[in-house]
Amino acid sequence: MKFILNGFTEEREGCSLTVQELLDREQEDDPAVIVEINGRFVYRKDFGRVTINEGDRVELIHPSFGG
Repeated sequence: MKFILNGFTEEREGCSLTVQELLDREQEDDPAVIVEINGRFVYRKDFGRVTINEGDRVELIHPSFGG
């Protein structure tokens, strides 16, 4: 399966993976990370059941806080 992660093509064996599996694979542990798939926001409560599929565009966004 091929998909785009933050603008770079990624390949993975299999036909899908969940957002949580991707975050675990990328060792992403920022509690403020925002996930979008094909421009749509994914709620944190859905990370374990929303799947990334062939051709999807995934963005991991790290918000900056401050003044």
